[in-house]
Formats: sequence, structure tokens, C-alpha cells
Amino acid sequence: MTPDALAAEISQLGLPEGLGWAVTTPQTDPGALFPEERAAMQKAVPARLAEFTGGRVAARRAMAQLGLTPGPVAMDPDRAPRWPEGLVGSITHAAGFCFALVSHISDWRAIGADLERDAALPDEIVAEVATPQELASLAPLPARKAAARIFSAKEAAYKAQYPLTRCLFGFDAMQADLPAGEMRMIRDTGPGMGAALPMRQHLLPGLILSLCLMPANS
Repeated sequence: MTPDALAAEISQLGLPEGLGWAVTTPQTDPGALFPEERAAMQKAVPARLAEFTGGRVAARRAMAQLGLTPGPVAMDPDRAPRWPEGLVGSITHAAGFCFALVSHISDWRAIGADLERDAALPDEIVAEVATPQELASLAPLPARKAAARIFSAKEAAYKAQYPLTRCLFGFDAMQADLPAGEMRMIRDTGPGMGAALPMRQHLLPGLILSLCLMPANS
């Protein structure tokens, strides 16, 4: 699948208004980065640098969709993206694609996006990612494929909450209920015990796109 084909698939998903998004591939042109972005990746291996660059190019195209002048997405000391003032967004990479989603913070309080291959996880990882209850909620999907979808959802939810809380925690702090479109905190960390994060997950050809979109009034 080409980036244009993936973009065509995403355009059919009916994403909420107020979001700019774009799909690219990893990029090798160092001139595509702003100086502060290049500085953050001075020691990166070539593959990581290409993904980073592709993600930043996607972010700028997403900004342009919102009618904004594209600006740098630098990196904080904890390696989280630092969006231009007044913006919130998320960048994800998988299967040779880079995807960025951006919004005005006045429209969306937090955004988390995760793109993954829709493929079975190794047996030894399943228990680290999902509980039997979470896996059962996606039955009759085989456990290893269900775990991949739960993994993607938890990645998106974690990425959405992190800029708000700056809290680190494991996947066992969250409980996914994908049929209900929800991720709930079951540990007293991050957003707090019982906090519910909205989830939406889309199955694209060979890919999983998970989104945690928190409205500004939430």
C-alpha cells in the first residue's frame, strides 16, 4: 500500500472536525527538519532519523490542513514531542508509514495516535499486554491478534495522557474495552483511578489505527 492509498483509507473514516492529519513515509532529507529538530536527533541511527523526519514532515502537512504556518515539533528532555504553542498532536510510525494528527488545543485537549501492523503478537508478549478479560472482549478473535489491537489502543491512550500528567506507567494500569470505545484507568496513577479515556480503533488494510481523542471540554 502506498501513502496515498493509506491516506485515502483514512479519509473515509469520518474523523472528527478540527483535526489535521497527514501520511508520509520515512524521509532521508536532513533539510526537511528545523534546526531544533535536527539538534534533537544528532545521535540517532539512520532508521530512527528517517522515521523522525517523516513524522515531522507529516506533522507540518497536518498543520497546513488547519491553515497554519508549519512550525517545528521539537523534543522535550523526556523525548516527548513539543508542539508549537496552542497546538496538540501525536505522531506514530509503523510498517513504513508515518502518521501525524494535529489540532488546536482549544478544540482538543489531548490526542494520542498509534499505527501498528494488524498481525498476531508473539505468545510471550500477550500476557504483558492484555488480561484474559480484555482478550475475551474481542472474542472470537484469536488471543494473539486481539492482543495486538489492545496493545495499539493502550499505546494511543498512554500517548494522549502523558502530556497532561507526565506520568510513566505500564499497560497493567489501564483496562481496554474496545467494543465500548473506552480505556479505563485501574491504577491510581496518570489521569487517576477510574478515569475513562475515549478510544476509537480503525482497521485498515493490514494495519490498526488507534486514536484517543480527548475533547477540550473533557
